[in-house]
Amino acid sequence: MSPRTIIAAGSLVVLVAGLAACGGGDEAPTCENPQTAPSVTMGDFSYEPGCVEVASGTELEIVNEGKAPHTFTVEADADEPEVDVPAGETATLSIPALDAGTYRVVCSYHPQMEGALRVTG
Repeated sequence: MSPRTIIAAGSLVVLVAGLAACGGGDEAPTCENPQTAPSVTMGDFSYEPGCVEVASGTELEIVNEGKAPHTFTVEADADEPEVDVPAGETATLSIPALDAGTYRVVCSYHPQMEGALRVTG
């Protein structure tokens, strides 16, 4: 193989690995080490913690420390909980009686911004 072929093959591997890490589509989000926290902080294009665990029927404080508006949108089959938080502000999201499980969280303005919500019974 020529050096150019090796570089191109290596670039393809990095691209495929990066796409797999970003998630997307209808795949279930991963949430191996959920954090129980009373709040989630949104930065510019990230959620911290990336996976938060809450009990069904509780509230979660959502803090936007970014420079752009963001949403915390829980992708659930029914009644998708969502809160829109302007830059520099805080809002409260009521988690409805969702089935126990792990749900993808996205920003409706920036769909590449993903996280996960694990709901306990």
